[in-house]
Amino acid sequence: MDIISVALKRHSTKAFDASKKLTPEQAEQIKTLLQYSPSSTNSQPWHFIVASTEEGKARVAKSAAGNYVFNERKMLDASHVVVFCAKTAMDDAWAEAGC
Repeated sequence: MDIISVALKRHSTKAFDASKKLTPEQAEQIKTLLQYSPSSTNSQPWHFIVASTEEGKARVAKSAAGNYVFNERKMLDASHVVVFCAKTAMDDAWAEAGC
C-alpha cells in the first residue's frame, strides 16, 4: 500500500466502544512503534505515558477540563490512552550527548 492510499483511508475517531480492548500483543506493538519513531538527528525528544487501567485513564482525562472537556469521554472509553510529552527546545549539550 502506498502513502497516498493510507492517507485517503485515515479518519478521526469520534467515539470508542469501551467494551473493545487491545490485546496485550497489540499494545506491545504500539509501544514498539512509538519507541522506534524516527526523529531529527535521532534526538527522540519525547516520552510516552500509556494509560490502560480505569484509574490511569481517569487521571489523564482530568486534563480534558475546560476547553477540552469534549475529549473526556473518549479518553475514558478508549482501550489505551497515550500521552505524548515532548521537549520544545534542546540545548547543545542535549544534542551533543545524542540523548
